[in-house]
Amino acid sequence: MSFGDRLKQRREEKRLTQEDVAAFFGADFSRQSVSKWERGDGYPEAENLWILAISLDMSLDELFADELTYLKKKKGTEDTESHYPGLIAGLKVFAETFNRNNKSFMKGSEFHEKN
Repeated sequence: MSFGDRLKQRREEKRLTQEDVAAFFGADFSRQSVSKWERGDGYPEAENLWILAISLDMSLDELFADELTYLKKKKGTEDTESHYPGLIAGLKVFAETFNRNNKSFMKGSEFHEKN
């Protein structure tokens, strides 16, 4: 089920109209935007996604379940390091620091056991 389908389903479960959902974003927001999202012709801006998720009592993962599944499958076939170099570098630094601290901890433990 796509984002638009999930949005519409949740809106209907909560017995809300498109106008009700548009009202989450303020007086100058139209139901046409909500209709566009439900048809799959676009997505809300990032800050509006938070408002939408909170207002509908859903997580962003729930709203984008199919899209996330598709991207995970697609990313699984590609080189992750080339797409997320900062993340990979950060994880490497974390692992190195953890290993260094773990070795220091273990040496300290051996010292206490010998004395």
